[in-house]
Amino acid sequence: MKKDKGTGTGIGKELVKKDNRKEVAKKNAAANKPNRIEQARAFFRGVTNELKKVHWPNRRETMIYTSVVLVSVVFVAVLIWVFDIILGSAMGMLIK
Repeated sequence: MKKDKGTGTGIGKELVKKDNRKEVAKKNAAANKPNRIEQARAFFRGVTNELKKVHWPNRRETMIYTSVVLVSVVFVAVLIWVFDIILGSAMGMLIK
């Protein structure tokens, strides 16, 4: 901490400088604050840029992926159905 030759400690001047810096920073932040339309434009610009980076599957890939999902769903459904029949029969025998 620097000593002020005229006042002794210089603490008062430091506080004034810090307060002035805070006020200036607040004024600059308020002046640089973008409005809602600019924020929306920036958001949609960012969305568009990200969508350009996406790998979009072609028709053939889409058909392959869809068929894999459908076959998997049918397989799991049959598996659950078989276990349901087996466990239902076992519970029916235990109850009688």
